[in-house]
Amino acid sequence: MGLFLQTAAPREILARMLRNLKEIHRMEQDWGRMRAVLNRLVVLLPDAWEERRDRGLTHAALGLDRAAADDLAVYLQHCGDADDASAMQARLQELQRANSGPLH
Repeated sequence: MGLFLQTAAPREILARMLRNLKEIHRMEQDWGRMRAVLNRLVVLLPDAWEERRDRGLTHAALGLDRAAADDLAVYLQHCGDADDASAMQARLQELQRANSGPLH
């Protein structure tokens, strides 16, 4: 019971609020607002690699393939043994193929 009554640090409170907003925007498929929230989470929690992954997937949903590939590459660099690593590696390869087309 005492665990639930401990004071939370301001950073923890802000991260929780941002994650709640992230989930709301994900459910509404509001990728623009979700991206804005994820940008803040990545700055607030630079070692929370799953936020970088989620931002990469959000960039992909917005058609920002290069930014998506960059974020997924960073995620895989730090979480190569994660349960979703093979799926993220496949998504990264798709994004890289999309970016390797002819230059205009």
